[in-house]
Amino acid sequence: MYEYIKGPLARKSTNEAVIDVNGVGYSLEVSLSTFEQLPELHKECHLWTYLYVREDAQRLYGFADEKERELFLELISVSGIGPKVGIGILSGGTVAEVKESILNEDVKALKRFPGIGPKTAKRIILELRETLASERETVDVAGGSKAGSLQKEGMLALESLGYSRNQSEKAVRAVLKDAESVDTVETLLKAALKTF
Repeated sequence: MYEYIKGPLARKSTNEAVIDVNGVGYSLEVSLSTFEQLPELHKECHLWTYLYVREDAQRLYGFADEKERELFLELISVSGIGPKVGIGILSGGTVAEVKESILNEDVKALKRFPGIGPKTAKRIILELRETLASERETVDVAGGSKAGSLQKEGMLALESLGYSRNQSEKAVRAVLKDAESVDTVETLLKAALKTF
């Protein structure tokens, strides 16, 4: 619902940032790494957001950059991991460190994050290892260029049509792997839909 929030930083603590947007103070829960990147009070602040809605609560989470938000969304997609634990993991290490721990199947490293025991660490590895590996391959091959952007946009389009993240990723990767002529989101989407 909210992509990002920008405005003067009215208040900050190690787990919260309040941004004043036209006289309305938005309270965002943040990780320690995002807190460390916050500007001084009353300076312009820009945070990427995620709105978590439950029957009894609505919470807004803020992230210094899109990479941190993407990893947060991947973490909370793992069964048994909610936003509180997701933010706790991001507070315990950088995005690169968390990803490396998962890719290296390092249960011991993941257990050092708050709320993560051996079973949860193994579940994170099991559910996210392939996704993170494929993201790294895309960046390595595409250098973060057009192919990487095309894959991301294609996945988002499929997810907006109701397909799961895993289904979207598999379909898009299959199309990009076999069809070198795919150069627009439209052609990618048409080809990906035929794989279901």
